[in-house]
Amino acid sequence: MPSQDFKRSDRIADLLKVEISQVLSQEVKDPRVQGITVLNVMLTPDMKKADILISQSNSFSEVNLDEVKQGLEKAKGFIRKKLSQNLNLRRTPEIFFKIEEFF
Repeated sequence: MPSQDFKRSDRIADLLKVEISQVLSQEVKDPRVQGITVLNVMLTPDMKKADILISQSNSFSEVNLDEVKQGLEKAKGFIRKKLSQNLNLRRTPEIFFKIEEFF
């Protein structure tokens, strides 16, 4: 029997974090989203929506946040399609990106 320490949504959120990181680094070809890091994935208890917290602070080039947001919005459908192909879930959650801004 699975451990009762973590809810299923927490385990799925960790799995989504790994998969989204892989898709962004290896499969998305848009230069606007290169060099970003997935910090956290917050999944609703019903697993229909996922908020993905990302950071582009490790990027060596200065990138406009508006361009990063546009690139992520453009790639959102592709990322969700890849998640549904790679994960064995009944329903792939709708994804929303939030950018962590470090100053």
